[in-house]
Amino acid sequence: MKITKIPGLGRFGIYIDDVDLATISNEEWMEIGQLHLNSLVTIIRQANCSKDRFSDLMLQYGEQRNTTQLSQKYYKKYKKDWNWLVTQFENNSDLIEEEDKKILSTIKSLADVTSKGNPLGRVAGGYDKDGRPNGWFADGELDWHSNESGTLTFTPGLGLLGVRGVVGSATGFLTTPDYYESVSESFRSELDDMILLHRFTPGKINPGLRKDQDEIMRMNFCPEDDAEVPMVIQSPGGIRGLHYSLSTAYKIKGLTEGASNRVFQEINANLVTSKYIYDHWYQNDNDLLLFDNSITMHRRLGNIDGRLCYRLPIDYTNLQNEPWQPYFQKTFIRRYNKEIRKVISIAKIKNFKFPKRSWRDYIPGAK
Repeated sequence: MKITKIPGLGRFGIYIDDVDLATISNEEWMEIGQLHLNSLVTIIRQANCSKDRFSDLMLQYGEQRNTTQLSQKYYKKYKKDWNWLVTQFENNSDLIEEEDKKILSTIKSLADVTSKGNPLGRVAGGYDKDGRPNGWFADGELDWHSNESGTLTFTPGLGLLGVRGVVGSATGFLTTPDYYESVSESFRSELDDMILLHRFTPGKINPGLRKDQDEIMRMNFCPEDDAEVPMVIQSPGGIRGLHYSLSTAYKIKGLTEGASNRVFQEINANLVTSKYIYDHWYQNDNDLLLFDNSITMHRRLGNIDGRLCYRLPIDYTNLQNEPWQPYFQKTFIRRYNKEIRKVISIAKIKNFKFPKRSWRDYIPGAK
């Protein structure tokens, strides 16, 4: 196994070469996971990884949370879990409203399953003969974003496997910790106190996407306008940086939009630069990309005709020595503790390290 530094991304990002994921041992794979918690972006080139193997390996790190926000929405509406909803949809049950059936039909077109029945997100360009997208983000490029950016309980990690037709396209990354550490102590203190307001704007994340996918995009990025999420958080690997999704963060709580934009412009001028960015232009199929979704943004560039990737959002529970608490503010620690328990219960995830219930455990000197 050969490990080298990715150019850009500050002090983060690693390539891994000369590793065969078809035969890698569990111990070696978990070692890669520990490296990844510290590197934020890990690119395993020419990984020799099948769809089934991709799923099996990713699930060694933690549980998948493919439909977190939609599951919560429909649980509130129908008082039933996701599996019940899918079963009723497949049976064309009258218990589900027609509008929800349309959304579920689109979601089905965005998914694939392994031989064990585990779901995978399909990221593919174009549409089928019935006009349904072949996969997530079926048109155009993607601007800088973090998934589930407008929710406190976002899934912290993603795996993306390039299957075919990826040459001519790129997956780009932007890491934030080095910028955060580079600013003055006074401005860092301001960043620590900032609460971002998020909202979904159709076309801002994926300018070329057709409007019939907007509701699904909204639910997966920012289901409620003016959602509050702290600017500065901690990654599952214990690295502090910005949870700053350029495509949904539109205002700083307590400031006008004009004043917020001036702060954003100051941040962007020093953050969105080549020293913190790396665009991985694929040289071949079957690269496996592991990337942080807490303090790292990502984007897509280039041609996607005939392109197919599989994606899997996961927790890093099995890589963590201690439960992950991303937030530092008393109010948000409390909210996260309450909401993550609800999310995990609805998703029926059994193997999850819950954070400690008391906010005092996470604020030094608190009484």
